[in-house]
Amino acid sequence: MTRAESGYGRRSRRGGARRAEEFTYDHTDDYGRDEHEDGYDPEEDFSEEYGHTRPGADSAGSYDDHDHDDHADEDLADDGDEGPESARGGRSSRRGRGGRRASGTPRRRASGASRLGTDRVSAFSAAAIKKVSVLGDRPNQIVYTLAEQSKRKRGTAVLGLLLGAFSLALVTLLGLLSYQLFAGGGANVAGGDDSVVAPPEGHSTLTPDLYLSEPNREDVFGPINERPEGVEPMTEDTVFASVDEIGLDDMKLELRQGEVTDSCTSLVWGDELGQSLIDANCIRAASGVYTDADEKHVAQFTLFDLADAEEAAKVERALDPTNADGGAGFLLSQTGEEIPGLRDGYSQANAQVMGHYLAVFWVAETDGSPPGDNTDMATLSVASMNAARYVYEEVVAVGGTEE
Repeated sequence: MTRAESGYGRRSRRGGARRAEEFTYDHTDDYGRDEHEDGYDPEEDFSEEYGHTRPGADSAGSYDDHDHDDHADEDLADDGDEGPESARGGRSSRRGRGGRRASGTPRRRASGASRLGTDRVSAFSAAAIKKVSVLGDRPNQIVYTLAEQSKRKRGTAVLGLLLGAFSLALVTLLGLLSYQLFAGGGANVAGGDDSVVAPPEGHSTLTPDLYLSEPNREDVFGPINERPEGVEPMTEDTVFASVDEIGLDDMKLELRQGEVTDSCTSLVWGDELGQSLIDANCIRAASGVYTDADEKHVAQFTLFDLADAEEAAKVERALDPTNADGGAGFLLSQTGEEIPGLRDGYSQANAQVMGHYLAVFWVAETDGSPPGDNTDMATLSVASMNAARYVYEEVVAVGGTEE
């Protein structure tokens, strides 16, 4: 800024020094103090960042010298015009303000202060431009970024809900699998009755006069103590095809009817017995009726497929008619109008736990007469046990697989 622009033209030395002093201190206060407020450094240079180049130190020195020379020439010219009196007055005025070294010194300070104020304004403007231009031409990009972040947050919330639902379903499934695995033995599978099937009206409640039971033989049936996985369920053909004729010595028996059902409780009467079959996870049962050629003797073979040997033993205790702790119940007779016997009179039964199977052999004379001095009833009972060949075949199959 020149002297002409600042309004400080050529003045008499009488008022020049005073105005220079006022300009020096007043304008210095206007353009800031030495303390840096709000983290702003007035000495920081932003000129290169915004494409401006400040003059070097040499140029600034030349400017100061030139300005000083101009001021000196103007002062000399004023002295020449005003004469010795004005010169003495000027010196007295300078001595009166504390003995400043020369009249040019205040003017240089005033010029320097003006230039310092200009530099501070420029620096402040540069700093303001720098702060304002942080966004530059990126407002649309920032809005887009914020929108993307919002979408991501919504997507994360949806993903969290889906993962939570999946985790809940997984826990429920594991709980159901665990229940099926441990609730009714280690080999529970789907099938069987959910409730006890009521026997037909007028059914026979005949129970054997002689009941014998044999516990599981570990040395024979150990390989099938639990229901094997992957074994095909028994069918009428697999159970009875190879035993349509059985016998011992002179006792020959022929299969009159045979069936396999998935309703185990439909073959028994008595609520406690029926419930024990459900608890043991009985999924299939086979029943066959044999008679000799003269229809003098009858044998009924029943086989229950249970979860394991322990459950089979529980069902056997519920079946035992001599068990005082158990309720009434036994097998339903499968004879009828076409097959005589097992309706009344004398009978005897033998129950045997065979691994996870329970086999029951129930025999009698068709007329219900008690046994005499002969051994026919004993022979009939042993002969009927040949009907359980299917169980021994499974022992061989499973045992061979384990080896």
